[in-house]
Amino acid sequence: MTTPALPKILFATPRFLFPLDTGGQIRSAKILRAAHGVLLDVTLMSPATPLEMETYEQELRGVCSRFIPYRPRWRHPLVRWLGRFFSLFGPLPVSVATDVSPSFQQLLAQQRRLGGYCAEVCDFLHLAINYSDVPSDIPSLLFTHNVEQEIFQRRMEVAIHWWQRRLWQSQHRKMRHLERTLLPQFHRVLTVSDRDSLFFRNDSHHPDIRTIPTGVDFERLPWSPPAETLEVVFMGSMDAHQNVEGIQWFLREIWPLLNRRVPQARIRIIGRHPPRSLTLAHEGDARVIFTGWVGDVTEASRSGRVFAVPLRVGSGTRIKIYEAMALGLPVVSTTIGAEGLELEPGAHYLQADSPGDFAEALSCLLLDWEKCMEMSKRARHRVENCCGWKRAAEVFTVACMEPVDDASWMDYKNGLF
Repeated sequence: MTTPALPKILFATPRFLFPLDTGGQIRSAKILRAAHGVLLDVTLMSPATPLEMETYEQELRGVCSRFIPYRPRWRHPLVRWLGRFFSLFGPLPVSVATDVSPSFQQLLAQQRRLGGYCAEVCDFLHLAINYSDVPSDIPSLLFTHNVEQEIFQRRMEVAIHWWQRRLWQSQHRKMRHLERTLLPQFHRVLTVSDRDSLFFRNDSHHPDIRTIPTGVDFERLPWSPPAETLEVVFMGSMDAHQNVEGIQWFLREIWPLLNRRVPQARIRIIGRHPPRSLTLAHEGDARVIFTGWVGDVTEASRSGRVFAVPLRVGSGTRIKIYEAMALGLPVVSTTIGAEGLELEPGAHYLQADSPGDFAEALSCLLLDWEKCMEMSKRARHRVENCCGWKRAAEVFTVACMEPVDDASWMDYKNGLF
């Protein structure tokens, strides 16, 4: 008796998935790894150099049976920067303008002509700018990891200078228009939280939106007691605006208050490419540690007692919160930092949105070992019961394979355009 062939999907991303150093890359790669070869037969399309494909050959085998590289429009960092600068005066948001890729468009058309796929998935709104149409015979899905317009809205709200507020207001307006234009082009929209699903239902009125849960690797992240130190850990790419803004706010507003309560406290900021201006401003303080890029963020995090998420800008969900909880690190987060996750403030993490509340929550966990241990165990138990990548892959597979109500979608699309 022959084993039936797995359903084939075409999964396209705007960035090469490896190394796994951003939340979106982690989410996509983990879902594909859990689904490929078990639930789905995946063909992956991503921008990649020969060196990247050679370096991550084994990792690619784990997420797809076939990898198709394409050329980004502008690969050189300086050219990309110039492209983003001049896009300030165009109709597209700066974060999307440089993702237009004729190479991708040609390869996508070629794969559609070859056929054989049961569904195609566009990963992130940024890549959707290259989809001029969708196939009529298979589901076409857009996987949104954030509400992009919300990011610009929040940047505007925390901006210090008037010209920054005007800039982010303009970007918010462009992104809102783009989301409302691109989402209807796809049969089905995938989000990372029920909150994001509700937003898009209200904003774009798309008839078919599904939530894909966020997961965590329990086997890779064994629980251990928080370290017996007075160290706070922050983790996130330090070339991402939301992380830089969050740490600037933390060091400016929260850190002095925490020092008064816990003079021996220190903070370890784990993440690639911290701005030179930020590291120089604190190089005389041995209690503020910038690690830069590290090979294993898990081991680097284990030196801490508490995990801080002082984010005031962002959207989607933060996988790093689930990972910190799995490791045994109690979490203190803003409302925005923990939004979209299946967590209860006060039980699974401490929520704090003002500098005083944030410093108080951190000092409470740093100085009260029993409370720290209690929250550590309770948080680990929570993620074990709700957040496996296997579950996320199963929900994703159903979303890809479930028939689309094409008539309903066509009525919706025709009503807009």
